[in-house]
Amino acid sequence: MRIAIDARYLSDEYSGIGVYSENFLENLAALDRENEYIVITHSSYKRTLKLGENFEVIEDQARPVSLRTVFTFHQLIRSLGVDLLHSLFPISPLRWSGDLLVTVHDLQPLLDPQFTGRRPMPKRLLYDLFYRTTYPAVMRKSDCLVCDSYATLRWVRDLYPDVASKALVIYGGIDPDLTDSPTADEIEHTRDKYDIPERFLFYLGSTRPNKNLAMMLEAFEEFIRRHPEQEDLCWVLVVKPDRFFDPFFARVRERGLLSRVRIFSQVSEVERRVFYHLATMLYFVTKFEGFGLPVLEAQASGLPVLTSLHGALPEVAGQGAILVDPDDRDSIVEGLSRFFSEPSLKDLLIKLGRENVQRFSWKKTAREYLNVYRHVFGSEPKLEEEE
Repeated sequence: MRIAIDARYLSDEYSGIGVYSENFLENLAALDRENEYIVITHSSYKRTLKLGENFEVIEDQARPVSLRTVFTFHQLIRSLGVDLLHSLFPISPLRWSGDLLVTVHDLQPLLDPQFTGRRPMPKRLLYDLFYRTTYPAVMRKSDCLVCDSYATLRWVRDLYPDVASKALVIYGGIDPDLTDSPTADEIEHTRDKYDIPERFLFYLGSTRPNKNLAMMLEAFEEFIRRHPEQEDLCWVLVVKPDRFFDPFFARVRERGLLSRVRIFSQVSEVERRVFYHLATMLYFVTKFEGFGLPVLEAQASGLPVLTSLHGALPEVAGQGAILVDPDDRDSIVEGLSRFFSEPSLKDLLIKLGRENVQRFSWKKTAREYLNVYRHVFGSEPKLEEEE
């Protein structure tokens, strides 16, 4: 087969879909040397993917969420002479007439009423219309849907029961290198560069409304008010500032928490590993997650996790996390209090977390996609032998 993979969510900065796309592609290349692949990236992506000779990478200037993707992108796909288009996000050309496989990471644009917020009202209405039109149209047009989790699959079934029969679940994976501790030099360099506090809760992600940062801030403030003995505990966030950042930062400033809440922009992969290594706990009480990669990254790094009962997070975290209600401040405070009042809980969460991540592997992810290529679209690729 000749397969085009639309991977325009690949980014030089940390993002869930970007990490997913990069690891899926590199593990797919390690397994399949027979099919021909054309990987389409956005022109802003400058990293080099580790792919085989049967992979070709081409660039396109259009963003994934664009009218070009829906209405004219099929012209490029047709020119490539491919048998199958695999889109790594649930937006694809509606005029593409060939086989179509679509990966659905989550349905946040349809589930979270604030997803398109903080835009001028006309623009917000246009984005809402775009998502609510294209998502169902693409899912109905596809020959097969792959969901990141059973939570995402349930959302698909609830919203669009007519596509449920062609939807299945393939989990993402985890980078095995995260189990290795950073070197002493890497730790010293990162600690000095960012002036990292000794004890801190850690958050990694965006500031979009589904990340629930306002509620997490309220819970953190209430926790340190109730527990003055935690006077040295900070909350460290690594975020990519977006249109929701300013209101969150203003709230931190208004509450007088600038000394206790440290916010950094995107960091390097090595620095990210150091933050996981030095943190006291992953503080990730978000909503509408279709997977929740930071939970697995933390568990692989030996970091205890406090996360949400919402979406895919209980499914992904397994037994290796404290689960709380993301809409209930006191539930979050109680989760924090439980962790810091039960000394034995830390070691138990680390143990259960490391056991949990054994369920996830990027090689397994790639192999299951190859099975979809084979059984749904008729390809019989020869796989590389397991080491």
